[in-house]
Amino acid sequence: MRNSQPPKISSVQKILVIAVIAISLAASGLGYLNHAKFVQTKATGEKSAADLSVKTKEAAKLAADLKAANEKVSAAASDSEKSAAELAELKTQAAKSTSALADLQKQLADKDSLISQQKTDMTAKDTRISELESKATQAAQPTNAPSDDLKKQLEEKDLLTTSLQTKIKDQESQLAVLKEREAQRKSKTLRPGLEGRILAVNTSWNFVVLSLGDRNGVVNGAEMLIKRGAQLIGKVRITSVEPSTSIADIVPNSVRGSLAVQPGDSVIYSGPAEDNEPKLP
Repeated sequence: MRNSQPPKISSVQKILVIAVIAISLAASGLGYLNHAKFVQTKATGEKSAADLSVKTKEAAKLAADLKAANEKVSAAASDSEKSAAELAELKTQAAKSTSALADLQKQLADKDSLISQQKTDMTAKDTRISELESKATQAAQPTNAPSDDLKKQLEEKDLLTTSLQTKIKDQESQLAVLKEREAQRKSKTLRPGLEGRILAVNTSWNFVVLSLGDRNGVVNGAEMLIKRGAQLIGKVRITSVEPSTSIADIVPNSVRGSLAVQPGDSVIYSGPAEDNEPKLP
């Protein structure tokens, strides 16, 4: 009777078994690693997708902001062109006002000269009338009946006197009107401390538009200081006055250093230039 013993496993078979077990373990470990890597890759992909969505929304917002900015630039360019046209019109009005003032002053001088001449003529006519009256007295008849020649001379005297008096009254009336207008213009004075602001600046023609006008007592030729906060920038000189605005030239060499006059800067009247000449910093 044979003994039952388990078959013997050769060394080769042992090696093969160990190899199979090792391969199985390696496959299991690799599978685990691949699964972990897959999960990580999936999470990374989802995060990238979320980031892409955020970036897409940000890009859309930036595109909308850029469109709005372009529209504002277009509107600003249109407003700038409109302001330039208005400034050109104001400059034209200023030139017309200056010309009208010069014409008024010339008319005033002409009227003075004409009235002076007419008064001289009146004196000469009075002398002539006195001579005619003297001759009429000397040539009077005993009956005191005036001759035809004497009547004619007396009528001529009356006509001359009436005509000259009428002309003088008309000229004096016109002169009074002109003098009153000139006196009203000269009587306007700026109130020290009056303050406004610059509405627009034309760098090509070196002038500005101010928020002050005739209603504020602004007059041609007045000088005002330009301020930005507590800092003095320069000076302007009024050249044309409208009811609520005025045009002023920037006084040459009054703007110091790298400063530049800008819309929104303040202007202030501190008194006549000859009485109060502040020094710019």
